Amino acid sequence: MNTKRLVSIAIFTALIIIGGLISVPIPFTQVQLSFQTVFVIMAGLVLGARDGALSVLIYIAMGLLGLPVFTQGGGPQYVFMPSFGYLIGFPMGAFVSGLLCSGLKNVTRGKVFLCALVGCLPIYVVGVTYQILILYYYIGSAWGAVIGGVPAIGVLLIKDAVLLGFSAVLYPSIEKALHLSDRKRRHGANKRVESGK
Repeated sequence: MNTKRLVSIAIFTALIIIGGLISVPIPFTQVQLSFQTVFVIMAGLVLGARDGALSVLIYIAMGLLGLPVFTQGGGPQYVFMPSFGYLIGFPMGAFVSGLLCSGLKNVTRGKVFLCALVGCLPIYVVGVTYQILILYYYIGSAWGAVIGGVPAIGVLLIKDAVLLGFSAVLYPSIEKALHLSDRKRRHGANKRVESGK
């Protein structure tokens, strides 16, 4: 793994942490509205499936080791939080979105947006399922209370769809900048070789 990959993974791990620290609780639910999902999906889109998922796994490992990087702290006990299911789904979401985007022959903003939305599916499927199981079997909430909090997920979906829309608009510019940067480095290397330096 070269330095560029390490730095890119570290940057997205940091962005995911920042996105989690900027959070707002949704009233009457056990869910925090944060900006993590968009950075998780962008990690997959920009870094690719493997490195995108790796950046998320590093973030989760940091939190479980006790660093306060999660929206409500950190530590191994966090696995009993209703929202931990979304964290489990994050690496899957980054991997799926990255895999789909890397397979595009003709990259457009619309296609990138679709890849991002499909990447969100495992995050929400795993997250909602885990949330229901923890609330009912571990916390002991009544089924009415558990199901009553599920509609709040709609707020998260709308928020993520809007943010991912903006990300899809910016994606071509980000990709172009990365390719230009690579070309400049290669061009500079070629000039050094030609000059004998």
